[in-house]
Amino acid sequence: MLAYVYLKYQRKPALCWSLSWLAASFSILSDMLENPYLLSLAEAFWATFLFYGVIELLNENGILAEGFKIVSIAPVIMSIYTIFLGNFGYSSDWFVILGLPYAFSALFIFFSGVLLLYARGTYDSNALYLGAVLSIQGLHELDYPVLRQVAWFAPIGFTLGAFLTVLSAYIMVRFVFTEEFIKFEKPAVELNLKPGVMIITSQEYPGLKETLREVPVLAFVRNPEVPETWKKFFITNATEQNAISPTNLGKMAEMASRYFREAHEKGFEGVLLIDCPEYLKTYNGFKALVKFLASLKDYATLYEGVLILVLEKGAWEEKELHLLESLIT
Repeated sequence: MLAYVYLKYQRKPALCWSLSWLAASFSILSDMLENPYLLSLAEAFWATFLFYGVIELLNENGILAEGFKIVSIAPVIMSIYTIFLGNFGYSSDWFVILGLPYAFSALFIFFSGVLLLYARGTYDSNALYLGAVLSIQGLHELDYPVLRQVAWFAPIGFTLGAFLTVLSAYIMVRFVFTEEFIKFEKPAVELNLKPGVMIITSQEYPGLKETLREVPVLAFVRNPEVPETWKKFFITNATEQNAISPTNLGKMAEMASRYFREAHEKGFEGVLLIDCPEYLKTYNGFKALVKFLASLKDYATLYEGVLILVLEKGAWEEKELHLLESLIT
């Protein structure tokens, strides 16, 4: 079902999580076969794909930078290292070969749940439930190195693990079928906007909001009153959900590139709107802002999308305004 969501809606977190459950099934199988090396590696891939999918989700919502994805490979590296120690005779200790890498992977499952809690601003209670269950599941798996070989605890640990596995799978499937997760779809209305750059005034802005009410616009705004279908990010130095620092132009460019590409793949014009170029100029300077907007224009042109700027022309020097218009239109 997770793979179906990916194939139908092209949601990368769903693909990562489907692979994580595939790895989890191999983890259970290898435990039954009492193969410590396969168990260590399968558990590591379970944690890696799960953690990577969470980082991908948070990155889409502007909560974590994409660079955090590289951390997700750590459980696999730990597993391969301990397998190397065991196969080449450097250690035959069960805890080194299996217990330590298993616990390390369990920590990543735990932190996957913790990080999901930061997505509550977008996914509300769905993120809360999934994050809480994954955190508890990760904590439960941390007892594996200590209690796996304790005979009296084995049936208790298995029952608890089975319950948490089924519960987390159920909640995850519900999560990926929520409207918030899969709503980025081709709009029902047909757009008649020319690909490239549009510059409008603040007086024209309310009318544009109404025109694009049914379109999944990516909006970097100072005025948060926009249609619910828009994917908005508040430009501010305050640490809030769905907020981006005005100096983090690189992050905005990265998000814009991904948005235009995904919209193009789904067969419609992506629309990126910025209602605060003057605010961005204050924090970054005119030259840096022009370079940033020029890169956004390139993305819009490449993927046949539209970049809309809401300008207060009276706030610009005549020379700046002329140069800005000549470079990006």
